[in-house]
Amino acid sequence: MAVLQKIRNRGILLVSAIAIALFLFVIGDLLRGGEGLVNQSRQTVGEINGKKVSIQEFQSQLEDFQVYQEITQQRSGSSEEENNQAKDMAWQNFIQNKLVESECAKLGITVTDAEVAEAVQAGASQLLQVPLFQNPQTRQFDYSQVQNFLTEYQKLKEAGTQVPETYEKIYKYYMFAQKQIRNQLLMSKYQSLLSACVLSNPVEAKNNFAQRTTESDILLVSLPFSTVDDKDVNVSDEEIAQRYQKDQERFTTLAESRDIKMIDVAVTASEADRKALEETMKGASQQLAEAGDNTAAGNVTRRETSLLPYTDIYKTLQALPPMIANRLDGDSATIQVGETTVPSYDEMTNTYTTFKLLGKTQQADSVLYRQMAVIATDEKEAATRADSIIGALRAGANFKDIAQKYNQSGDSAWIYSAQFQQSTLDADNTAFVNALYSMQAGETRKLTFTNGNTVILKVDATRHPVTKYNVAAVIRELKFSDDTYSDQYNKFSSFIAANPTFQQIEENAEKNGYTVTPLPNVANSQHNIANISNTRDAIKWIFDEAKVGAVSQLYECGNNDHLLIVSLTDVNKAGVQPLEKVKDNIRTQLLSEKKAEKLMANLSKAKTIDAAKKVTGAVVDTLNHVAFANPTFVPATTSSEPMISALAAKTAKGAISTPVKGNAGVFMLQVLDKTTNEAEKYDAKTEQQQLEASNMRYVGQSILNTLYLKAKVKDQRYKFF
Repeated sequence: MAVLQKIRNRGILLVSAIAIALFLFVIGDLLRGGEGLVNQSRQTVGEINGKKVSIQEFQSQLEDFQVYQEITQQRSGSSEEENNQAKDMAWQNFIQNKLVESECAKLGITVTDAEVAEAVQAGASQLLQVPLFQNPQTRQFDYSQVQNFLTEYQKLKEAGTQVPETYEKIYKYYMFAQKQIRNQLLMSKYQSLLSACVLSNPVEAKNNFAQRTTESDILLVSLPFSTVDDKDVNVSDEEIAQRYQKDQERFTTLAESRDIKMIDVAVTASEADRKALEETMKGASQQLAEAGDNTAAGNVTRRETSLLPYTDIYKTLQALPPMIANRLDGDSATIQVGETTVPSYDEMTNTYTTFKLLGKTQQADSVLYRQMAVIATDEKEAATRADSIIGALRAGANFKDIAQKYNQSGDSAWIYSAQFQQSTLDADNTAFVNALYSMQAGETRKLTFTNGNTVILKVDATRHPVTKYNVAAVIRELKFSDDTYSDQYNKFSSFIAANPTFQQIEENAEKNGYTVTPLPNVANSQHNIANISNTRDAIKWIFDEAKVGAVSQLYECGNNDHLLIVSLTDVNKAGVQPLEKVKDNIRTQLLSEKKAEKLMANLSKAKTIDAAKKVTGAVVDTLNHVAFANPTFVPATTSSEPMISALAAKTAKGAISTPVKGNAGVFMLQVLDKTTNEAEKYDAKTEQQQLEASNMRYVGQSILNTLYLKAKVKDQRYKFF
């Protein structure tokens, strides 16, 4: 009883302890789960229809596309731009496939394995039209090539041996092609369903044919909107609001974006850097002038790390940089053989150049030659055999017959200047080119390379003699020094520190030599800001951390030659943009419409072309080959004007049209002549099919855009790439 009484007395304490223990247990589990959720969030690259897309899933797709690029372009390694293109292609393909898969699942549309296999066997996809899967003789897709590869690949896998990297890439490409073919077949079925709703008819087909094949020559009178001053027309806020409500679909965006303002400082060479390089170039020029032979001149270019490596051959003007070629030929061609130019600066390339003209000659542009290797056990035997072969050739023996005795073809081949003159040649290739281009037609010569190998050369013919030049040049880019970079960095940092808010930055930027640039609608799918490379950290800040009005840290970006700060000015959600964001665009549109009304009233009074020409601000042009199928470019307004094409098509020869409003002006025309392309024959069935295909492309894209909006796609690739 005493124990029970003690429990009763301490009941509140016990209940509290248990409650606390339970709370700690639950909150601990939540925290662990929360950590899991955070980690999951960190692995999410996007979202479609509420389903998260993991970075691993997309990375697999991206790797497939990179293999696709490598196989189809037959080279490894890509530039930054090509890598970005692969990322975008992979993402767009991924999203489109997911959207179509979702719709097809609702409609019961599927693609079977048998359909994919049939398409692969037939080579029905462009993805299979690669050399890997082609018959070597016919250059056409050959399914047996695919089967042979798969059999060999499987044998290697089953044997447990190391599969060559090339085989793995080919296999990965083949699996990628199969997946893409499945997606293509599904898309084709989906489009076939949609195409049943997109029809044409014989009347439309006939009109379309006539509009495409009939052209008009017209006399056009233009009254550009710019002839009416903005202050002479009034657009009210009420009118803007009404237009906004009417045309909201025009102001719908597929993805959210950000408006920012930025200061980009492109670090450039200082005057001290310029003077230092000028001194260096004067020294290089002096060294070239003092060089006693071509080898010494070439050594100067190497020591001075010239952007134009020296090769001791003669080159055409086309192979030389413009700043050199212009001094060798043309009005400013004053340099003679043996002379060296003083250093000069070229603003277009931001380089200094000095060069020495080592030689000038007339040489063939192309040479037809034969060669055979001299097969021997040592150099002495090679020299004896080479002399014997040359003696036989000079005595009238046939080059090809001798070559075939040594299991060589001896066939002739052309070599062209363009094949080698912009390459950096080693000593052997330099000797080979110089030998060929110094020989006459019918001449035979022995050439021994640095490794001791000997070849016999014979020139059969030479063509197109041109002037060529042997030039040793030192070309150096004007770059900023480390000190210059530090100075500009410190100056910009001090400016930012002295102006902590972006309002202060804007107010004081110009007087400190900086320019604030507004940049609207920055999307997180962009790979950089304002085409400045290595700005991903800035994009992440804009989308993940920044609040409106905040100023970023100072980013060192570009190719280590840009300093950047940004400020977030607005967040643009996906969907219909707010009125304030599009107000100026609507005002501009309404201004144009009201200007058009004024100009139409003026032009409507003119009953003849001569009267129209006299209207204030009128510009007259004669335009030829105006067809309905193509928008007409109007010089007076520097705009593309589809209405003029339509107006010309419906106006009879010799007749004068009524005034019409275009994109940038009001127009009236007279048709001077009409012609029809008689070579193209009308085929109603083909014309209807073309119209349906054209309409289907428009409808298909519109549907995909709608699906994209409904799916509420989120693109967060910027967090990873």
